Amino acid sequence: MKSVGKPWISIAIPSYNRADLLLRTVQSVQNQADQGWEMFIVDDRSTDSAWHVAQMVSHQDSRIHCEQNRENRGLSKNFRYASSKGSAPYLLLLAADDQLEFDFLQRIRQFVTEHEGIPALICGRRVLYYPRYNRYVPYATPFADVYSPGQTVSRALANGNLYGLYSSVVVKRIALNEIEGIPTDNPWAGDYETFVRIAARHFVAFVPQARVYQHADTTTQTSKFLLSGELVNYEIMTLQRLLCDPRVAQHLRPNDIRNAWRRIHALKWSVGLYRVAHGQWRRRDLPAAALPNKMIEASCSVGEIVTTMIRLIYQRWRLTY
Repeated sequence: MKSVGKPWISIAIPSYNRADLLLRTVQSVQNQADQGWEMFIVDDRSTDSAWHVAQMVSHQDSRIHCEQNRENRGLSKNFRYASSKGSAPYLLLLAADDQLEFDFLQRIRQFVTEHEGIPALICGRRVLYYPRYNRYVPYATPFADVYSPGQTVSRALANGNLYGLYSSVVVKRIALNEIEGIPTDNPWAGDYETFVRIAARHFVAFVPQARVYQHADTTTQTSKFLLSGELVNYEIMTLQRLLCDPRVAQHLRPNDIRNAWRRIHALKWSVGLYRVAHGQWRRRDLPAAALPNKMIEASCSVGEIVTTMIRLIYQRWRLTY
């Protein structure tokens, strides 16, 4: 069924390789109960047949537009560029290897309508799909309903990205523009950084009935970041940046800052043990220029760090196996 009238949401798919999954991702949008969408596929100079898949689906469906970058932009820059596509008031950045449940858009739109478009972030629920075992594991959602600006920020800094992936969170375009878009130098935790900044300024809603299936295996970008050790650098960088953001910091108490630093210390140890288990002893560090110059550090006990570290190792293990 084709959409009638102007689309309410732009779905941007930043694509690089994954041709085997891109078609399934597109079809998961085409099969939506709500058809009020427009789609933009931005291919980042794929080396497989992903670009040909994008051209094929755009020729078959007039609502789908595709373009290929003149050169490879890299993960975060391609996501940022793709986010500029379209003119609908809401945006979903859908990874090329994730799929939407058939009623995802319908549930999100119904929620937006009922709440008069107030929430700037509408967070669905991600379900991890392990093709190796043909197993589906729902990711826990700690919240439900609507939360006021800043209400979820302290917990997000202490426990990580509570909001979800780009693929599972619908963003109000005006709110994304207010924070000057997604960062171009944060390929691992760019969604985390973006969503916390918006949550510090706007209302956030959680709709756990709206589901997105995240493809999880050793070939995904997530696994590559885990095994390279780079994830810890990007996540620490993100936490430090957020602690330095005045709009975020205004919602934090001294204990919230301490909890954030507990996570930073635990991240360093957890990724170190993770890499030792895989026989990799070194990790690449981010340049010092990528980190804030001034930071307020808070001390944490060994017990707090160990507890957090164990939880992080389990979370990373779930994402990889």
